[in-house]
Amino acid sequence: MTENRSSLTEGESPESRETGVSDRDSSTVGSDARPGANSADADRETLARAGYTQLFNGIETPTFVLDTDGVIVEWSRTLAELTGASREEAVGHDRASEMFYPDGRRAKTLADKVLETPERAHVAHDVELRDPSSNRVGDTSTMIDQHGDERHIDFSATPLYDGGELIGVVEVVIDRTETINERDATTALISEVQQTTNSIKRGNLSARAERKPAFSSLDPELVEVIDSINEMAQNLADITGQVTDHAEQMDDATDEANEAATEIAQNVSQQNNLIEDATTEIQSFAAEIEEVAAEANEVSAAAESSLETAEDGLEAGETTREATEEVVEIGNELSESVQELSEQIRDIDEVIEVISDIADETNLLAINATIEAAGSDQGGERFAVVADHVKELADETNQHADEITRSISDLQKQSEKTASAVERSQDRIQHADNQIGQMHSSLEEISDSVEEAAHGISEVARVTDEQATSVEALTETLQTVRDRSDRSEEATQQIVETTNEQEQIMTTLIDRVDELTEADH
Repeated sequence: MTENRSSLTEGESPESRETGVSDRDSSTVGSDARPGANSADADRETLARAGYTQLFNGIETPTFVLDTDGVIVEWSRTLAELTGASREEAVGHDRASEMFYPDGRRAKTLADKVLETPERAHVAHDVELRDPSSNRVGDTSTMIDQHGDERHIDFSATPLYDGGELIGVVEVVIDRTETINERDATTALISEVQQTTNSIKRGNLSARAERKPAFSSLDPELVEVIDSINEMAQNLADITGQVTDHAEQMDDATDEANEAATEIAQNVSQQNNLIEDATTEIQSFAAEIEEVAAEANEVSAAAESSLETAEDGLEAGETTREATEEVVEIGNELSESVQELSEQIRDIDEVIEVISDIADETNLLAINATIEAAGSDQGGERFAVVADHVKELADETNQHADEITRSISDLQKQSEKTASAVERSQDRIQHADNQIGQMHSSLEEISDSVEEAAHGISEVARVTDEQATSVEALTETLQTVRDRSDRSEEATQQIVETTNEQEQIMTTLIDRVDELTEADH
């Protein structure tokens, strides 16, 4: 630049234009321009002298300049790259909009609008006033570049003044495509993530975020959030599936446990009933055994009394040495009575043998009953069979004991007859030594038999007492089993209630998981 170049001012205010003094001394490039000049040729000449061509070649921001007639006088290299229109094609063209909008959708550039109203363009054309001091205005739009791609541009236009006179407009164009695309891609990425997370939140665990072509303009680390979201969703789906499987398995197991506990409760209840019946039967049997024992004791006492009577008879026989004919007759009667007594004693022997056999079998059954009682919790029916059998034997024992009682009673009667006969023959007893000797021998035999019968009956009484004691112990054991069975029934009922609660909990859990997985289907 040289000193003979005219003064050129960008954005000079109207006041400075009236005085001819520029508001920006740094913009002065010369002093010989004609004040008030307004021809297009003079404007282009002035701009050319200002060296704008060299200046634009060094500017990286796309820029162009219009003169006051709207003719392009400068077109930067970077703007040529953006639009595809070379400097040679653009300079001298009087429709700058065609360089940007070949389709004709805009008839004017912002620079054209500023030329029309340099100081009020923002009002006249509803654009943004970005710098009031220089009247710089700006706006945004889209354009199709030389490759046919849509570009987002931001542009601003500033009026140029020379000595206060408008000589042109400079417009700067900024390509914001990458910024806009990145912003839109970021918005789309956020929307994709939000939609996916919302779907998952509503229960659609199959929802996944997609990588879209627009995301290619974003930082790869930022796009990785899609992989993180999808991985989280897959993990959640896997966990939910596992929870569902485990819940269903637990629900099946709970059902089985509930059924088993219910069956156990029923079995325990039936077992309690059986034990109750067995206890009742045993108690009844114990009472009968006690009666048998009492009657056996009475029979034993009667046998001992008979033994004493026989012994008394022996003593009386020893003092009688002689018998008369009447004693003979009485002896015959006595012989017959003794014969009958002997037969009855034999009957007693047979009964005693039966009682002994019954006692042995009863003892064996008592042992079996004890064994069965120990295993009664495995099958009360077997014990009931043994108890019935024992009761039958007890009844049979009772029957034979009655026979013993009747036999002993008959024996007593015969003994009384014998005693009466002995009394009638007391006066003649000295005459019947031989007969009395024979009677003495018979009485000795009777004494031995009665003693043996008394011993057997005493043994029956002893065994019966032991059996009664065993039955009492068995009754106590059954009572203990019944108490424990009652506690088992209570525990089983508690198990049933607990499994029912678990089943309800598992049902609720499965329903909740189903709601979670099916909410968005």
